[in-house]
Amino acid sequence: MTNRGGNGAANRARQMVEGIGQGVLGLDGDWRIMDCSGALPRVLDCSRQDLVGRTVWEISGFEKESPFGVFAQRVARTQASEDAEISYPGQHGRRLLTARIFPLGSSVGAVLRDITEVRAAERRLADSEARYRGLADGTPAAAWLSRADGELEFINQAMADALGRSRQALLGEGWTAAIDPEDRPAMLEVRAKARVSHTAFRYEGRFRRADGTLRLIELYGRPRFDRSGAFAGHVGMATDVTEVRANEHQQQLLIGELNHRVNNTLATVKALVTQTLSEAGVAKEVGAVVAGRLKALAAAHDVLNLERWNGANLVDVAEAIVRPYPGAKRITLDGPPARLEATGAVTLALALHELAVNAVKHGALSTASGEVRLTWTAAKNAFVVVWTESGGPGVTPPERSGFGSRLLVQGLRADLDFAPGGLVCRIRVPAWRDEGPRPGH
Repeated sequence: MTNRGGNGAANRARQMVEGIGQGVLGLDGDWRIMDCSGALPRVLDCSRQDLVGRTVWEISGFEKESPFGVFAQRVARTQASEDAEISYPGQHGRRLLTARIFPLGSSVGAVLRDITEVRAAERRLADSEARYRGLADGTPAAAWLSRADGELEFINQAMADALGRSRQALLGEGWTAAIDPEDRPAMLEVRAKARVSHTAFRYEGRFRRADGTLRLIELYGRPRFDRSGAFAGHVGMATDVTEVRANEHQQQLLIGELNHRVNNTLATVKALVTQTLSEAGVAKEVGAVVAGRLKALAAAHDVLNLERWNGANLVDVAEAIVRPYPGAKRITLDGPPARLEATGAVTLALALHELAVNAVKHGALSTASGEVRLTWTAAKNAFVVVWTESGGPGVTPPERSGFGSRLLVQGLRADLDFAPGGLVCRIRVPAWRDEGPRPGH
């Protein structure tokens, strides 16, 4: 009579062990292999029949003097489980096994697992990190690496030099002590948000070196993830921008002074022209026209000065020119983001001034119901700006072109259309050519 239920349970147990990639080894009191199951025959490159009945000491890597033998004999004496690593010379190369050795009556048993690939992956990872650290130490750029909890686990020498402290002092949370107390809460908040969201971050703040000097440091970090996709921390760079920001501040002061002098010069020119025209008996209206044009030029300069003469946004130029005029609320601005060259910004400012003056005197803004639409669209290396009036008095082409019209058509190359429903003017202005980051941005 056979115990089918017992055999079935044993088979299922053996299949479960094989399924998890582990092998089970059972020994008798004479250290002979009573049974082996699971992945052990596959790991040892032999069949179960080749193993059962032999003493375990006959297997290479399992000798009495091997780590397995030493631990197994001790477990038999102490009846306390132990762990060992075994190097086994398999047919396809040396394999590394872990063994959980446990008491089994008068002898021992063991559960073995092949960790060859795991150790190889760990070595590759360690080699990769060593190469990264070697490369990072060889670069003049300050580099750092943090864990998922935010603590620094690596910084290169350039980073330590930038912060003026030893590498050991900066590891872990030590680097936070270098942050200026006034900037520390904001910096730690930025880091905390990046850790929670697993996103990149950038922060610029003051750091105090060991000698007490303050430096302005820009930190940049991007998230890193392990093989399973889990967040592992951040890797990043640090840049000392102290001198850069000081130079930018000095440049801004110089530009401000230049702006002040240019405005004073324009004001002087305006006063001289007005006085000269007055003394010559020229009508006051002429002086007002000249003063208006100089004022438009000054407004364009103000916009450009805010951008340090690195171009200007079209909408900023338009608003600076048209908003001071009566009826400006009836001027609608509509168009995509548009950045102009400095010369294009000045050209547009003068054109819009002439159009706005004409609209207030003779065009759509001279009536209560008139409206103006200022739109623009992108073209190749330029923007096409269209001024469209509606709801004003009837329009007919002038018999004689005034200075304003000649300035638009000849000087600014505008296209004027005296449509019955309202004046339409088209102007093409050069777009900004991006040749690198703008100062201060």
